[in-house]
Amino acid sequence: MSEYPVRRDPKKILGVIAIVVILVVATYGILTYWKPRFVVYTYSSFMDWGDEGADVVLNRAFAPFEEMYGIEIDFVILEGDANFIVSKLNAEAANPVADVIIGIDNILILQESARNVLEPYISPNLALINKTLVNALDTNHYLTPFDFGLVTLIYSMNTINTTTNPELANLTFSDLADPELASALVTEDPNLSSPGLSFFLSQIAIYEKILDTDWTTWWDTVEENIDVEEGWTEAWSAWSSDPSKHLLVSYGTDPAYSAYYSGTSPDTAIAPFYYNNEHWAWMQVEGVGLVKNGPNPELGKAFIDYCLNQSVQQEVALNQWMFPVRADLPLPSVFDYAIHPDEISVLNTLLNSTEIATNLQTWLQQYNSVMTPG
Repeated sequence: MSEYPVRRDPKKILGVIAIVVILVVATYGILTYWKPRFVVYTYSSFMDWGDEGADVVLNRAFAPFEEMYGIEIDFVILEGDANFIVSKLNAEAANPVADVIIGIDNILILQESARNVLEPYISPNLALINKTLVNALDTNHYLTPFDFGLVTLIYSMNTINTTTNPELANLTFSDLADPELASALVTEDPNLSSPGLSFFLSQIAIYEKILDTDWTTWWDTVEENIDVEEGWTEAWSAWSSDPSKHLLVSYGTDPAYSAYYSGTSPDTAIAPFYYNNEHWAWMQVEGVGLVKNGPNPELGKAFIDYCLNQSVQQEVALNQWMFPVRADLPLPSVFDYAIHPDEISVLNTLLNSTEIATNLQTWLQQYNSVMTPG
C-alpha cells in the first residue's frame, strides 16, 4: 500500500466544487431573491412630495411589512388620478392583478364603479383613528382612511393680500363673481380632478344649503372669466406662471409646504369661504381599499392594518402634504401654518353622501351645459 494519499484528478475535484457552488448559489438566489409579489395600485404623486422621493419613503415605510411577510411590494404607479385606477380595476375585474389600492377618496367611492371592484373590510386598527374620519370616508368600509386634507382657495401674498383685497379675510362666492377676482381664479375640472370636484361640491353646498339659491347661477356669471384647468398640476402651473392669476383651488396645507421649502414664513395664504359667521372648507379623505377577488386577500387585509401604523402614518405630513389620520402623532412645526380641521366648519356636513351619490351625475351634466361654449 502506498504511504501517500491517492492523488485525485484535479479536474474531477474542480467539477464537483463547481456543481456544489452552483447549487449553493442557486439555492441562495431562490431563498434571497424570489419572493411573492404583492401589488398596490396608486397614483403618480403618491408619497412623492418630499425631499427624498417616493422610492426612499416607500421603502422606509413598508420594508418592515415586506420582511414580516416575506414578500415584495410592487407599487404600480398609474398616471392620472384615482378615476383612472377605478377604470383599470374594472377592466381587470375578471382577473384582478392588484391586491390593494391607495387613493380613492370620499367622493369617488360613492360611485358604483368604485364599490364594484372593492371588498369591504373593517380593520381592527380603526380604533386608532377618529371615527369622524371613518364616517366621512365610507360608512360601508370599502375604504379605510389613509390621509385627509381641506380643499380651499390659496393665494400668493406677493401679488394679492388682505390689504389690497380685504374680502380675502372673509371670502364669499359673491366676491368671486366679481370679474376682477373671477378672472384671477384658477380651478380644476370637476369631471377629472379631485380638488376640482371638491370645489364644485363646496359651491353647491353653500348655494343650496346656506343661501337657498340655484347653484348654477354662479357658474353662469363666471363662465367667461374663470380659468378651469384639466387637473391640479395644470392649475398650479397656470397659477404660478401667470401673475394675473392670484387665486387657486388647492389644499389648506399649502402654506405649510411653502414655509418648509422657503425656510421662512410662507408666501402662500388661504382664503376659506365665510358664511353665517363661520369659515368653511371641503374635507377630502383618501383611503386604502381591498381589491375584490385580489390574489392575496389576507395579505391585503394585513397591509391595510399596517397602513395605520406609526411607521407609515408618520411619513404622510412631509411627503403627501396631507394630514395623517392618526391624530396621536406629532405634526411638523410648519403645519402650524396649515388650516386645521378643528379650526373650520366642514362643508361635507351640508351635503350627505346619499345626496351626492344620487345627484352628482346630474350636477355634472348641468355644469357641463353651463361651461361648454356655444
